[in-house]
Amino acid sequence: MKRLATFLTVALAAAAAAQTSLPADTARVHYQRADGAYAGWGLHVWEDTTAQVTWEKPLAASGRDDFGAYFDIPLKPGAQKLGLIVHKGDTKDAEKDLWFDLSRGRELFLKSGSLNAAYAKGGPFTVDASQPPVAQAAAPAASTPAAAPAATAGAAQPIPKNVLRVRYVRPDGKYEGWGLHVWEDTTATVEWSRPLAQTGVDAGGAYWDVPLKAGAAKVGFIVHKGDEKDPGADMFADPGKGNEVTVTSGKAEFAYGAPAALSDPPVPAGVARINYYRPDGKYDGWGLHAWEDTTAQVEWTKPLTPTGTNSFGVYWDVPMKTDWKKLGFIVHSGDNKDPGADQALTREMGNQAWIVSGSAAVNTTRPDTSVRTVGDLSRAQAVMLSRDLIAVKPAFVQPGAFLTLHAARAGGLKLTGAGVDGGDSLTLEEVEGGLTPALTAKAPYLKGYALLRVRPEDRARIPAVLQGQVAVSSVLPDGTVLDATGVQTARALDDLFAYDGPLGAAWQGNVPTLRLWAPTAQDVKLRLTLAGGPETTVPMTRDARGVWTVRGAQNWRGAAYRFEVKVYAPGTGKVETNLVTDPYSVALTRNSTRSVLLDLNDPATRPPGWDTLKKPALRSASDLSFYELHLRDFSAADASVPAAQRGTYLAFTQAGSNGVKHLKALADAGLKAVHLLPTFDIATIEEDRTKWKSPGDLSKFAPDSEEQQKAVTAVKDADPYNWGYDPYHYMVPEGSYAVNADARTLEYRRMVAALNGLGLRVVQDVVFNHTAASGQAERSVLDRIVPGYYHRLNANGSVENSTCCSNTATEHVMMRRLMVDTLVLMARAYKVDGFRFDLMGHHMVEDMQAARRALDALTLQKDGVDGRSIYLYGEGWDFGEVQGGARGRNATQLNLFGQGIGTFNDRLRDAVRGGNPFGGLQDQGFATGLFTLPNGQPQNNDRTRALRLADQVRVGLTGNLRDYRFTNGLGKETTGGNVDYNGAPAGYAASPREAITYVSAHDNQTLFDAIALKAPASATPAQRTRMQNLANSVVLLGQGLPFSYAGDEMLRSKSFDTDSYNSGDWFNTLDFTFASNGFGKGLPPAEKNAGNWDLYRPLLGNPALKPAPTEMRRAFDHYREMLRVRYSSSLFRLETAAQVQSGLQFLNVGPAQVPGVIAMKLSGATSATNPYRSVVVVFNGSGQNVTLTDPALAGLNLSLHPVLAASSDATVKGSRAAGSSVTVPGLTTAVFVGK
Repeated sequence: MKRLATFLTVALAAAAAAQTSLPADTARVHYQRADGAYAGWGLHVWEDTTAQVTWEKPLAASGRDDFGAYFDIPLKPGAQKLGLIVHKGDTKDAEKDLWFDLSRGRELFLKSGSLNAAYAKGGPFTVDASQPPVAQAAAPAASTPAAAPAATAGAAQPIPKNVLRVRYVRPDGKYEGWGLHVWEDTTATVEWSRPLAQTGVDAGGAYWDVPLKAGAAKVGFIVHKGDEKDPGADMFADPGKGNEVTVTSGKAEFAYGAPAALSDPPVPAGVARINYYRPDGKYDGWGLHAWEDTTAQVEWTKPLTPTGTNSFGVYWDVPMKTDWKKLGFIVHSGDNKDPGADQALTREMGNQAWIVSGSAAVNTTRPDTSVRTVGDLSRAQAVMLSRDLIAVKPAFVQPGAFLTLHAARAGGLKLTGAGVDGGDSLTLEEVEGGLTPALTAKAPYLKGYALLRVRPEDRARIPAVLQGQVAVSSVLPDGTVLDATGVQTARALDDLFAYDGPLGAAWQGNVPTLRLWAPTAQDVKLRLTLAGGPETTVPMTRDARGVWTVRGAQNWRGAAYRFEVKVYAPGTGKVETNLVTDPYSVALTRNSTRSVLLDLNDPATRPPGWDTLKKPALRSASDLSFYELHLRDFSAADASVPAAQRGTYLAFTQAGSNGVKHLKALADAGLKAVHLLPTFDIATIEEDRTKWKSPGDLSKFAPDSEEQQKAVTAVKDADPYNWGYDPYHYMVPEGSYAVNADARTLEYRRMVAALNGLGLRVVQDVVFNHTAASGQAERSVLDRIVPGYYHRLNANGSVENSTCCSNTATEHVMMRRLMVDTLVLMARAYKVDGFRFDLMGHHMVEDMQAARRALDALTLQKDGVDGRSIYLYGEGWDFGEVQGGARGRNATQLNLFGQGIGTFNDRLRDAVRGGNPFGGLQDQGFATGLFTLPNGQPQNNDRTRALRLADQVRVGLTGNLRDYRFTNGLGKETTGGNVDYNGAPAGYAASPREAITYVSAHDNQTLFDAIALKAPASATPAQRTRMQNLANSVVLLGQGLPFSYAGDEMLRSKSFDTDSYNSGDWFNTLDFTFASNGFGKGLPPAEKNAGNWDLYRPLLGNPALKPAPTEMRRAFDHYREMLRVRYSSSLFRLETAAQVQSGLQFLNVGPAQVPGVIAMKLSGATSATNPYRSVVVVFNGSGQNVTLTDPALAGLNLSLHPVLAASSDATVKGSRAAGSSVTVPGLTTAVFVGK
């Protein structure tokens, strides 16, 4: 105790020395910034102050202490509250006005960017300062002790003489509004309506110092908040037994002495403390895995050991970075995690968390562990499947158990030793037999769950129940609690409130009507800002479907708006008042802080000729080919584009620019569509150009240096670059890609018109499988309107994140509808010609069918677009919580058979390149020398593997058809579906249009970089170029729809960056002058690539690997030649599986085939789209001339295709056909035609 007292004395003395004492009639606001930059920040203050301030002349900081800056505010007599805004010019630190409740003390502690405040220096920061204080009684009489400055958390203030200190501990840490009624041997004069104000709050909770009469022997007291008493009965203390007592919320008996927490070691500066409690007291072997913003070096097998023990259990002090924002952690013993899922502590939550074994809750105040509870209301392990059916784990239902649904409109349900306390209750009944087959099909992952039903007489109450906290419990007749848990309610909302009417802003003439679907909201208001005016609040009305509506006026056109949604949020356990943008926004202010009332039919948003815009001709979806392009990559470094338009939509309108001329050359050769990476409103790109940061001039560094990536990484979240897979608002174009963000609709339409004018259709990359944020996060939109509905939750009620972000649940009616409505709007309003779905396998087949039906319903006459010509494709990968149909029949490669929707063909990609995106960097494939030009790695000398991968390529060349029959490398007849690909069928498509054929995309390394890793070290630059050309030939000449990554036609490199999503312009931009292909720009960013730097470094430093412009131009010539060949005959673009089966024959097959060579013969009647009776294609991936002889070639009268006969490649011109033989040079694709 002496050591602790000495420590406290020194600490208090240091704190006193760091700042001046608080003058009388003054309040002090402490303000802390993580960056320590306080210059220019002032305090705007109003209400009970005598300070004379204006917005232009705020209060200046009175001084600095070890917390930050502080402002001393002179008070009016009897002051009760202050209104506050910390600001710097027009930049406010917090979005809302803040309030200082003087009844709680005269010092307020604020942290930059947070609405939560503390009335004590060390916290807890649990008071929502955006909520105005509840009206208080007049200031206490002189005989009542004034509230002393709050004590520092973790340090108990000495108890004055002749005082009884009454302490009050609440597990939820919420002390605002609680006062102390006292009587008997005290000199304090109090009334029930005017209780004693808290003297302070410290690590032991709130406390009151009660002045005593001389010789006091009995003090009566009640802790209360209005008429709510805690725990209830009168309490009496004898000061002779001790001058300090502790009342614990909900407990009938108080204790003499201070809470144990006061003796706990204080939290040192620069750390976050994770406290851990186990009921069994067995902590041996338990460690902490930590990541994110910690400086600790932690491995799963070497977790952090406990720093020490305290009154709670054990704790870990985790060292943190100075600007830390988030600590991720898992308590575990070996592979046993407690409770299981990843957990996190953010800076806004404070610097300390308390974890109770088995509970998912990350408590920011110390929970009460004295009462053993069963269940966990912070989890939602029960799932409503309809308005009256609830699925629960089997053990939840036992014979004789009382099954209860609990509901609390304002939240606040508590789990006690006797079960769930608070709110209203409804009796539930077990449904014999559990889930029906229909229900199991709807939610396969719940198979085996028990089923509960709301009684018929209670069903009418369910709509109201869903507006607050919902839980279920199971208790045996003897009082034994079996379980208690929260409830997932999305399916019930679908059943009760699914809605198909208009949402967002609908215009009738010049008058808008706004509608928001928010069925669980307790109130919704419109916050409207007319041009040049203040924000005003307009009431909205709710209908039976949970849609809130307000009709506007003509002067609302162009106004900014947002919604004020009062709604219970399961993530915080309370009713929140959220200011949130419209998920159906069609226009936004800069950085998406407000929605904007824009009529998309306004002539000012439509470029000349928009209404009569003609689409490039397209005979069939089978004619499509795609060029994947990131918007900034295209023009950010193009000096031929006006500086203001670089990296923008308008760059595509510059007909004389290098980039546009390049696209025009591709279109002239036959390319049909440009696929744009995400261009919807993106959460991770700053739209204020003045705030963009640059890595500086990096050209001075060596090609194998680490310095480039260091500079890029330092500004990666402040530069203008990101791939954009962070959706914020789906229906609005991204503002950073516009010259004028307020005109982004016009500029986007001008881009579409310009690309269509080049002969290119426009495909949008859409990301409906996740959002950038969820819960109460700043950039969370959907979840702050209908919490828990739009996202897919796991078995514990947490948001799934297998996509690396917050997964959405398009199987829910209104999330599916948001997806479909967005597609229809983009098709109608922006004339988009196709959509590529990111992680499409995370959607259900029904979702994709709904999208297809909605687009098919669009017509030129009615909507200005032909919806049936809009093509859909995406990533059909099967992983995460949806894998194997766990959430229903998901839209994977195999499940989309026969739907006419395309999926990316990874089978052909891996076989052509070698390896896969997850490994095998030096594994060779068909186009990179497997077996025929081995690179010295032992796995690349395997002839059997070469023949197996050749069969994968052959299946890909058919359009990846499942049922196509051919002879495999073993000489046996088989089908595409029987060819193995890592345990899955290689062929899965019903028709060629269901396969997207590619060897390179924005993900993973470019084709050039892959070849640099896989080709033999002795390969010449010309040979590497020919490997690239060979790979592109396979894509462009096969059935299926060709897809290429921008720049692959000119040897694009990203210096081996395997994931350049945030690698800046430096690693990503294209150079259409052929001066550089991007190779040798330094080692790629360490975040995703450092593990392979030793492999990359010597290659980047080898000048012989950097291609000359002549090689780049040869690759470009070849790519266009292959396009011309493809579009010279419809035999390359067959429509059906039957046509492919009858019209495509493979030569050089079976065990005696020439390795490294694939040959195919196409046959069909001549027509307007096919001048050739026969076409023979030979892909020679070997390094030498090959002559193939086959009776099938006899009599075809073959000659080299006219395009290749005129090629800039002298080698291909050496290809020959004679009789039943063809001869093709090494690393060459030759096409022969017969008329």
